[in-house]
Amino acid sequence: MGLHLSQLCRKPAERGREVKKAASNPDFTQEKVFAVLNDYLGPESPLPLDLAVEYLLKLLPIDAPDSEEICRFGEDCFELAEMASYKTSTHSRLAQLLEALGLSSHFTFLTQENGRVWRFNLLKHSMEDFCAGPDSENPERYVNYNSFLAHLYEHRIFPTDPTYALWAMRAAFEDDRSHEAKEVRSSWVLGASQWILWNGQSIFNLILEPALYDVTYETWPDRGAWDAGALYRGATGLSLERWQFWKRRFGEVCQDCEVTDECKGVSARAMAMMDLFEKHMMF
Repeated sequence: MGLHLSQLCRKPAERGREVKKAASNPDFTQEKVFAVLNDYLGPESPLPLDLAVEYLLKLLPIDAPDSEEICRFGEDCFELAEMASYKTSTHSRLAQLLEALGLSSHFTFLTQENGRVWRFNLLKHSMEDFCAGPDSENPERYVNYNSFLAHLYEHRIFPTDPTYALWAMRAAFEDDRSHEAKEVRSSWVLGASQWILWNGQSIFNLILEPALYDVTYETWPDRGAWDAGALYRGATGLSLERWQFWKRRFGEVCQDCEVTDECKGVSARAMAMMDLFEKHMMF
């Protein structure tokens, strides 16, 4: 990508997170890890995936998924993702890299209670830390953030869970945004559209087959997480009714003079894809 480590503006980590300070790999330096990421994502003669995985596993601590190094690595991935446009292959390639890295003990731990294996626990914390709406200075970062998340869920980096997709849709279409600037309003919608572009078929599949969920409306710790916004009067949770409401709202955006041309064009794509999923995935 041609970036330098100093260009990253890491967000402060959420308080209360337990991160081990001691590094188990003395060869680790953040600069070396960033250099590998930069080479892997470079547009000219990029580093192949298998070599990127090999180099990173040598640099990152072994059997320490809760280490400070792993935490920083996840934050750098999100920072790079927010800086890269959703129109490029960066988000897909980062997701592929994490998918491959997730097979190692560097990023997994075994729970004592039920013996279940968890991956990327600190990466999920970074995902939560970076979760914020668009700001007037850099509204495109919110769009890129949602694009990266959609790719992560499509690659099954995290358990199947539509919560973040639902939040993006609710923020764009179920909350009143009429008082916000044109660029910010557009970013809310563009952020929501990323879930349809990159994860839409999987999301619609959850509507058709709720048994595919790893978490449901009944088991989600915060029952209000899937509630409806003020502009949507239908049932809460993920349903065909709510999906079709979002599809109609994408269609309305296409005719809205208070959003950017980019937003109109991408909204038209999202609406068309949603319509195709309905027509060809329901038997």
